[in-house]
Amino acid sequence: MPPRRISIEQWVGKITALDLPAEDPKVQDLITKAADQLKTKTKEVALKHIQSEGTGELQLAKRLVQEQLTDEEKDQINKEIYKHQIKQKIWVESQAIRRATYYNKPSHPYGHIFSESAISSISSSRKVEPGTQPVDTLVRDNRRTKIYHPAKKELTLQDAKVLIGIHKLWEESGKQKEFEFTIYSLAKAMNRDTGGKTYQEIWQSLEVLQDSKFEFTYYHDKGLIDSLDRINILQAIGRRDKNETLSIMFSDAVYRSLQSGAIAYLSLAILEDLKTGTAQNLYLFLPAQVAQGITRWPLDEIALLMGSKANRRDKKKQIVEEACENMMEISLLDGYKLHEDESGSIFLEIRPSKLLLSSGNSVKTIEQLTFSL
Repeated sequence: MPPRRISIEQWVGKITALDLPAEDPKVQDLITKAADQLKTKTKEVALKHIQSEGTGELQLAKRLVQEQLTDEEKDQINKEIYKHQIKQKIWVESQAIRRATYYNKPSHPYGHIFSESAISSISSSRKVEPGTQPVDTLVRDNRRTKIYHPAKKELTLQDAKVLIGIHKLWEESGKQKEFEFTIYSLAKAMNRDTGGKTYQEIWQSLEVLQDSKFEFTYYHDKGLIDSLDRINILQAIGRRDKNETLSIMFSDAVYRSLQSGAIAYLSLAILEDLKTGTAQNLYLFLPAQVAQGITRWPLDEIALLMGSKANRRDKKKQIVEEACENMMEISLLDGYKLHEDESGSIFLEIRPSKLLLSSGNSVKTIEQLTFSL
């Protein structure tokens, strides 16, 4: 049975009860245990707590300097400062453990067939127009892939994360074309909580994924060109009752691609820690590309694949630069540059880090057509 989770306040209470300096091994041991329970928290959440605790510490330190206090009051303030310092150490350590646990061991498979298609947009809209007829409607065209949905719903990053969770369950079930799962097991595979809101979000994504179709052309087994004409992303059975076991079946072309080994491995922690939707889409796209030695793309193409809908060149450059800077902060890139060739076209060229390259260690090459813009 896993150890019972206790709150950070309870951990701080245990530490202050020792009445030892922060550098003492006993204190360090409790800090590490507390941090381990917080390793699932995102980088953004941790930074907010670190900043909040740092602000609290600074305000109390000012009181020690600016106010006339009794020795008893000073002692009490120092104890509160100590608590703020311990909390900061716990949150900092939690991120070190998070990186060691999740960053360096990408464990969630994601098929090239979806990764290279860049199927998700940065939209989060679920608008349904009145009078919508059940006819396939083009909702996204990134020049590599066309996505169709009868209710005009674009695939979002949330949908892509659910699809990644399905890949994980597919691998755990023995890589069968058809397999069963529950929304609870899917939530766990996605490292999500199992509350009602999560269930509803996953259920909505399953419905959208099942009704979505996509088409693109790619090389399969070198030499044979397959044109995938509006295939279903998923074929689901039992979708009418979200509380029971569901059965998912991949389309033939999707299953054949996965079975060929055209899979990259992602870290959901990295995906969560990237700041913007465009950076997250870039992370979904890059591992399959760098595994094949592809590290250079036209600006217009890469901006579109990231989900950007900007029209001006300067805006596209800004969006791509911000996403790449974010990826460098996460240590996914060792460098990048945007350069102009003789024709005036701008290209993005990246230097992938070992962390990014590790996502493609188990990937067999599958060549993807690049369409001219």
